Amino acid sequence: MKKQMDQYIEELVSHLKPLEAVERDEVINFYQEYLEDGGFTSYDACVTELGTSKQLARKILADYSIKNLSEPESKTSSRSASKMPQAQVRTIWLIILALLSTPITIPLAMGVIGILFGVIVTVLAILFAIVVVFIAAVVVTVVAVFVGVTLLTSSFWTAIFYLGVGIATIGLFLIGLPILIWIIKGLIRGTLNVSTWLYGKITHKNKAEERGAR
Repeated sequence: MKKQMDQYIEELVSHLKPLEAVERDEVINFYQEYLEDGGFTSYDACVTELGTSKQLARKILADYSIKNLSEPESKTSSRSASKMPQAQVRTIWLIILALLSTPITIPLAMGVIGILFGVIVTVLAILFAIVVVFIAAVVVTVVAVFVGVTLLTSSFWTAIFYLGVGIATIGLFLIGLPILIWIIKGLIRGTLNVSTWLYGKITHKNKAEERGAR
């Protein structure tokens, strides 16, 4: 029977590869000790108590990701600020997977995912708009500067006008880009806050976590 429990633990280990080795070992030791102390030696008993290894792993990954993002900056100094939005997007994705992995929360999760999907589509649309604006700005700048330079000897003031348009386009883009980036980061951060709040309301600690909290 213990071999069946070991199979469950081995599957859990394989699903927790995204975790760092130290964190993964702590989690595995915790749940292995819980299953052994509770006498859950058969595979089915482990699943009945904690859910499938994949379901449990998704919850663990979501919990760890949320925990890491909520740590004080002094503890996360190694994480570059430029990588923070990527970590936030990853956490949102892990939360979605964790919600979908629990049958009880699937109806609620679908509604949550619908909202998150709408936000994600909005973010992607803004990203697409940024790319389009960037390409347009480059084209306008190149054309304006080229025309301006070619007209310098034949029509000075017309050349100055085109050069001015090129410079103005560059200036507007440089001013607008930080604002657009700020908006995107704000949307991601807002989506993370909403998804984290909903995750906390919908999901609950499993029996092992409840025992560990005592």
